[in-house]
Amino acid sequence: MVLGTKRNYLPQSSFFCSGAPALSMRLNQPTALSAAWSLRAANATSAEPQTTLRLQSAVMNGVANGYEHRSNGIRRLTRPPTVDEALQYSPLSSIVPFNPDLIPVPSASPAATSSIFTSQEERRLARRQLDSLSLEASRPQGTSRLLQQTLQDLQNILHGGDLTLFQFKRPDHLSSASLPDSHDLPSSKQVKARHHVSSANLSPLANMVLESNSVTYRYPTPVSPESKSLGSNVSSPVAKDPEPKSHTQDRFSPRTVNDAAVALSANSDAEVADVPSHNISLVPVVVIPGLASPSQRVYYETFPDIDARIGRGDDSPSKRRNRKDLHVEEEVLTLSVDQREKADAALRYCQDLIADIFEAEDHLQPDTSGAVTADAADFFISGAVGERELPLLTPGIQHKLERAIQKAISASRFDTIPVEHLGRVQKLCEGAVTAADGTSLGVEGGWTEDDLERWVNRIASVENGLQASRILLRIMTAGREEKQLYSEDLLQTVMNTVKHVVDSCLVPIAEARNIGQDTESFGIYAAHKKPLSSLVHLSSKVLRLLGELLVKVDVAEGAITAVEFLCARLIFVENGHSEKESALGVQKFELLRRTAMDVLAKIFARHSDQRTFIFDEILTSLEKLPVTRQSARQFKLVDGKPIQLVSALLMRLIQTSAMRSTHRSTTTGGTLVSANDRHEQDGASDFGEGDADVDQDREAEIDTTSESAHDDKMQRLIRLAKPLHDGAQANAHYLVKFMVQRALSSTKTGDQPYRNLLDIFTEDFIGVLGSTDWPAAEMLLRALLSNVVSLMENEKSTAPSKNMTLDLLGVMGSGISDLKIHVRSVCRSLDVNESELSSRLVQLFEDLVDEKTDDTDFLELDGPYRIVLEYLQARDADDAQLQSARGFHLTQWAKNTWTACEADRGADKAGREVLVTLSSRLKHMILDKKWLENEYEFETVAATQGRLACALITLNSPFCRAYKRIFSILLKSMTSDHATVKSKSLKSILQLLEKDPSVLDRGNSFMVSITRCTLDASPLVRDSALVLIGKCLALRPTLDGEVCDRVIERTADAAIGVRKRAMKLLKDIYLRSNGGDNKPHIADSLLQRINDTDESVSDLARQTIEDIWISPFHSILSAKVESVQSRLAVKSQTSLIIKTVQRGEGVLSVLHSLLQGILSNDSKNAVLNFQVCKAMVAVMFDSIIDSDELSGRPTQAHVLQTLTVFAKASPKLFDTEQLELLQPYVANLSNTDDLLIYRSVIVIFRHVLPHMSSLQHGFLRAIQDALFSSIAKVGKMELNEISSCLWTIDSILNNTDRLVRLTTSVLKGIHVAKDLSPADDTPESAARSAGVVNRVKRLILIAGYFGKYCDFDQNAKSFKEEFPWWTGDSVASLVVDIICPLTNPKQPASIRETALESISMICQFWPRQYLRSDTNSAFETVFDSGDARLEHIVLSGIQDFFALEEKRSETGAEIPLGSGIVNGSDRLGKTYMATDHDGASTSIAQRFLRHILRIALSSVGELSLTATQVIASINRQGLVHPKECGPALVALETSPNAKVASIATQEHRTLHQKHESMFEKEYMRAVQRAFMFQKEVVRDTQGFTTQPFASKLRLLFDVLKTGNGRVRKKFLGNMCMRLDFELPKLNSAAGGIPATLEYARFCVENLAFFEYSRIDELLYLIACMEKVVANTGSVVANAIETEVLKDHLQPGHDGGTIMVATEKQHLDSKVDLQRFRHLTVASMILMMMWETRSFLQRLWGLRKYKETKTKPAIKEVNKSPVKAAFVTGDKFVEKITGIMSVLCTHVTQLDHCRTFLELLNVDNDLKVASETEENDIAKASARYETPSEERNLNSPSMPPSGGGRAMKRKGSGSIASTPRKKRAKPQTSKKKTGSASRSKDSGDEWD
Repeated sequence: MVLGTKRNYLPQSSFFCSGAPALSMRLNQPTALSAAWSLRAANATSAEPQTTLRLQSAVMNGVANGYEHRSNGIRRLTRPPTVDEALQYSPLSSIVPFNPDLIPVPSASPAATSSIFTSQEERRLARRQLDSLSLEASRPQGTSRLLQQTLQDLQNILHGGDLTLFQFKRPDHLSSASLPDSHDLPSSKQVKARHHVSSANLSPLANMVLESNSVTYRYPTPVSPESKSLGSNVSSPVAKDPEPKSHTQDRFSPRTVNDAAVALSANSDAEVADVPSHNISLVPVVVIPGLASPSQRVYYETFPDIDARIGRGDDSPSKRRNRKDLHVEEEVLTLSVDQREKADAALRYCQDLIADIFEAEDHLQPDTSGAVTADAADFFISGAVGERELPLLTPGIQHKLERAIQKAISASRFDTIPVEHLGRVQKLCEGAVTAADGTSLGVEGGWTEDDLERWVNRIASVENGLQASRILLRIMTAGREEKQLYSEDLLQTVMNTVKHVVDSCLVPIAEARNIGQDTESFGIYAAHKKPLSSLVHLSSKVLRLLGELLVKVDVAEGAITAVEFLCARLIFVENGHSEKESALGVQKFELLRRTAMDVLAKIFARHSDQRTFIFDEILTSLEKLPVTRQSARQFKLVDGKPIQLVSALLMRLIQTSAMRSTHRSTTTGGTLVSANDRHEQDGASDFGEGDADVDQDREAEIDTTSESAHDDKMQRLIRLAKPLHDGAQANAHYLVKFMVQRALSSTKTGDQPYRNLLDIFTEDFIGVLGSTDWPAAEMLLRALLSNVVSLMENEKSTAPSKNMTLDLLGVMGSGISDLKIHVRSVCRSLDVNESELSSRLVQLFEDLVDEKTDDTDFLELDGPYRIVLEYLQARDADDAQLQSARGFHLTQWAKNTWTACEADRGADKAGREVLVTLSSRLKHMILDKKWLENEYEFETVAATQGRLACALITLNSPFCRAYKRIFSILLKSMTSDHATVKSKSLKSILQLLEKDPSVLDRGNSFMVSITRCTLDASPLVRDSALVLIGKCLALRPTLDGEVCDRVIERTADAAIGVRKRAMKLLKDIYLRSNGGDNKPHIADSLLQRINDTDESVSDLARQTIEDIWISPFHSILSAKVESVQSRLAVKSQTSLIIKTVQRGEGVLSVLHSLLQGILSNDSKNAVLNFQVCKAMVAVMFDSIIDSDELSGRPTQAHVLQTLTVFAKASPKLFDTEQLELLQPYVANLSNTDDLLIYRSVIVIFRHVLPHMSSLQHGFLRAIQDALFSSIAKVGKMELNEISSCLWTIDSILNNTDRLVRLTTSVLKGIHVAKDLSPADDTPESAARSAGVVNRVKRLILIAGYFGKYCDFDQNAKSFKEEFPWWTGDSVASLVVDIICPLTNPKQPASIRETALESISMICQFWPRQYLRSDTNSAFETVFDSGDARLEHIVLSGIQDFFALEEKRSETGAEIPLGSGIVNGSDRLGKTYMATDHDGASTSIAQRFLRHILRIALSSVGELSLTATQVIASINRQGLVHPKECGPALVALETSPNAKVASIATQEHRTLHQKHESMFEKEYMRAVQRAFMFQKEVVRDTQGFTTQPFASKLRLLFDVLKTGNGRVRKKFLGNMCMRLDFELPKLNSAAGGIPATLEYARFCVENLAFFEYSRIDELLYLIACMEKVVANTGSVVANAIETEVLKDHLQPGHDGGTIMVATEKQHLDSKVDLQRFRHLTVASMILMMMWETRSFLQRLWGLRKYKETKTKPAIKEVNKSPVKAAFVTGDKFVEKITGIMSVLCTHVTQLDHCRTFLELLNVDNDLKVASETEENDIAKASARYETPSEERNLNSPSMPPSGGGRAMKRKGSGSIASTPRKKRAKPQTSKKKTGSASRSKDSGDEWD
């Protein structure tokens, strides 16, 4: 009973049942009769069976609860026994009634009363029945059959012999004072009088029952008065033990005796008056004695052993449950009467409903039509079941019946319903279930409204069947033991119905999308959400009940498997990714999926033999899951982000594996297993012991101080928990191993999703790491970590597998960091002063971080494990998910306990004793999940505390403790030999760094390792290193100075992505930097990228400079009032720009281009940019006057040099006053130190003066005079600026005579010098000659510059006066006439160079001079001589001329159309009107293109770059046919010079887009030109580059991919055709490797490493290769056999001939070595083609297209191919290199020939294809075009020589009837050299 479960020991008082003397009571048996128990009063009636209890009870005082003990004449009371000690003597623990409800629960409060009727209608119905019987009894002839039957039933019930007699013994120590005296007993007269009064008030029926029945009772036997205790203060009435009387005793109110009991317990010393017997309640009572007064405590004995035990803490009151909890339990127990009445009402309602249903069924028409009568219409409807019409229960009645059955089951009254009734109910429901199974739920297109209405009606019919299924499953899961209720056929029908609904309706609804063919059905589903949602909800309920049935009932394995498949189908069906994509909404179907998950988990927990099957079914279905993270994660967590449903399922299964099973079931077979038997079986199988209580008793008998006792306790825990832990761990490793192995064989972009799924699973597990509900995540992650670490440490692991491992390690490391950050945040938010528990948890975390904890800190009873268990128990004890989590935590706690105990063996005895004690408690917790709750009382655990405790446990787990090892593996991987591995390790470290910046505090070695990776050969590694460096600098800006130089170096990286990354990183460093040398250095590196060959890089550099130099000052300078801060900011930026210019001359041109761009009208901030630049110019002019204006005090030379850049970009930035400040700097050129200042000032004047209209002429004349005086002293660069500036000033002053006089004087000096005689050999003559040469060079330069800038045509008369022999009209032609003779090869080289330079300068501005014959002869002479210096001079002049021409054309194009007459002539003059410029351009292109192409392809240096730029300009202007430059451009694309390759590629792409159909014919010549360029210039005939492997012709193929696919296929076919050869014409000349062989290698290696864009291209290429190898290979193989190996023909058995091979180890001396070499070279070419074909098949996964016999679909072959995982080019390159080394010796040649023969004879890939297969492949590659015979020869969509697949050679004889050769196996050889088997499909072809 309830009192027997209390465990508190109170020193001074104790709870007991009333110790009444021997009590006797008889309990009647429960019956189903009604209207019989009206005996308490005349008007009392009842319609339900009720227990009658006759119990005479006595009230005892507090003293009597203890027994008296006398010592030395002093009466001393013994200690009241504890409940545990007294319980074994209590009758409540030894007598267990078959139904506990028959005995009222003892209570000190009055019992609650409630009506036995649930409604007034029931009361009136019962009264009418009683009144009818009373009326019959009042009649004299009242002998009706009904009355007699009722009386007979009552007599049988009240027969004394059938009533149970309970005899309670009276303790011997009770004194007689507690017993009533004899005079207190009722006398015979009193009994009769009482009987008379009672019978007078009874109804006739009650009187008849009273007179005809006899109920016996007796009082306890009284004791003699002499035995009464002298110290007794309270006497209780006790009846004597008379003979049994045959009369009825009245009942009285129960409050009287209870009030007396309360009063008695309140004052035990008070004398209680004689309690009349008629006031005593007939219910048991509990008497609580009062506490003893201090004077009375001497009468009690002390028990030191108990006090010591309490002192040790074994029964610590602080941890034991408090007595106040018992009040709550008593309040619950007092409700038992009400609950019993409600349970009876639920049973009556269920029985009445079943009876009504049966009555309605009985009223159905007796025919077999199935029609329903009007009376039964409320209960039945007619439905079609197969071919019959049967009555089916209405949906409303089914719903009521299901609820009634559920309530009866919940009330534990379902057992009383007759099994026949339940069987009949099952038969009624079976029809609806069967009808639902055959109902069609599919949706078809084109339905009308009537069709939709019928479909909706069918849905309602199926819902009715599902509701009937619920009723059937309710009955089967109710725990009844009748076999007939568990029909396997009925269960199979239910399962078939559920499966039918899922397959035909629910799954199509989930998979329907509002696109494509599903649009119409999606609309139908969406329009009928309400009925379909109801169907989904009802299906979920049926599935849940089905799962309960499989757990509670032992069913056939087939049924279990069917449900497993059904659940798996629901779990893995792809639901909509969003609400818009789902017809019913995502979450509605997710609820059904969760139900399926719960059912599968329950089956997993209940049926251990199904676990492997469930795991396998889940794992093999993983490929059905979506691979996008958003669509995959639809399982919403309570306190976290959503995860995959399958992730949750796997974790739950692992947790279930670690939980001890406590399921009990009912079998459907003949043998029923009781709950106790199954519990014993489970216990015996789980831990090898008996009951837990027995085990606890055994522990009490063991000496806990002995070592053997410790081992015994620990071993019991190990035997109990270790199988659970090992099973869960084994399952986790099984799951992880499967997923990892599948992921290793797939890629993220492949068809199989396992690689992406592994990432999603890992992220899901990380997402719930530390969660109380999902502790299995740590075990799964631990297993995954163990698996991937073994992969990393395995030397044989491939690079892709290591990359995957590093990805996972980064994710796991980040997850651990996230958990640490989360725990730290929670600890900070906790108030440690409010709760001792919070304080302990925070301290535990601090110790964990400081690594000061040990195992016992986490394992102790009041530690985090216990907190987590209590938190989970308090949330929902019946939640299966939480139960699995609790079981897993408990098993993990136990595992850590025995592990710690084994580790501490012999070290710390006290600590080990604590662990042993803990092991005993853990065993009890595992056996009884409520043991901890019942035994101990701890501080209430809040949600935050429970989650924090679990997170701390996780942080202390092996997985989280492996963080350092994860980090060390990532660091070590940075030194791997594989570029991808190094890159991946850097990215993984970046993940860790983002979560935990403290990684940077690990020392300088960390940053050194990263910066070292910036120098790696792989651009992938360099880019990843820069990304990581950027993150490090963002977290630790102080590291900028350490890595800045390395980042700047990467701005010139060969890879475009690396350059961009470095530029972005430098921008961040620049903006963070406060000064120093970093900013100028960074700005310089960024400026250099403005002229980058890649347009995107150039644009990024330009934008970056604008963002850091100009944009920050927009807001500052836009203010109306200029502040001091803005002035200082502009000064600082100006100083920085000057420092940047100081870094070199290269900055000037780039800065000019930058400023020109940001100040142009195209810039969106042109106005603001102009204001900023103008302010900077003003600051620089101020610093010219006072150098202290700028920081760093830059020199005037550098300031003026910077100003030149601004002057070139925009002359409007300057004003007149500023120019006047510069005049002194041109007037005094005293030494070379002032030369830079002088040149800068001249440049400023040159560009700014034309835009100044307000300058005074005197100022300009002064400048002019100064410039004229400096002409003889300045160098080439200054002379260029002076000549231009003087012509600019002359245009304003109009005093051209000075320039004319200067020019004529110079020309005279040159004209005289051309007739000078060569110098003598004397030193004097040589010195004089050198002086003359220098003077002539100076004059030539002056003439060239003034002839370039000055237009003297209007002054031609003056020149004719000085040179009367000149008859021309252009002064430029005069200058050329005079200088051109000096280009003669006989002239000194320096004079030739200067003369050519001057002529080129003049021709740039006067292009007609390019048309002169003498000029062209001079250039031709230069090109023919091959002098690189002279060629560079000529090409530079041509390049500058073409640049001006392109700019002129662009300027003309800038004049917009429709601008009117004003600009019309200008536009025509600059675009469409032919000029001297156009003629010169065409002349240069036609005359010198061949020389320019030769120069471009003869080197890879600066000269080649200049020539390439000229070629590109010629093509851009369209001066020659595209075919003339196309092959050269393709060859230049393979140049190692990145600038050359970029320019060539850009121009090639333009030509291809414009002239694709024409240009495609030149590609084979282009490939040949590229090969020759690589061979002669680059000195490398390999067709690929490394790190990573890439084709040298990849840029060519990239251009081809921008055009038509037909052109690409023709190109591939032509390359294969170029590799084909005629054996006699093959070039195999001795003396090294033949050029033909090198060209073949170049081609096949390029073909191997192309990045193909479509599958049909690959199929076509492979078909071409196979055809070449098969056709040409058969000829070569035959020649090798007959000429080298000397094989011969001999007659065969079938009348033909076969080839007999002779195995020879050495070459025959008679073999012609030249012929042998010739054949070897031929076989080498074919072998390389075959290796390339095989490599392409492996790399792109094309074997499936060769193995299948069905033709591939167009859609399939038009897809982009995907590279196979783990296939690299290393082995292919190794094989090609091996083939190229064959010609070294004759032995290697001979071996190679044999290998080639074996390839053609044995290789199964060369089997002859049937015509169908050939046509299929050809059609697939040709996009199903069936060409005619004529087109087959010309169409690029077919192989060059015919068929689509290569065929094995059929023979090598003549076409005439030469028999096919067969190879005979030599008798002396064990090696197979041929095959003569025939193919069944190909007739006589080779197999």
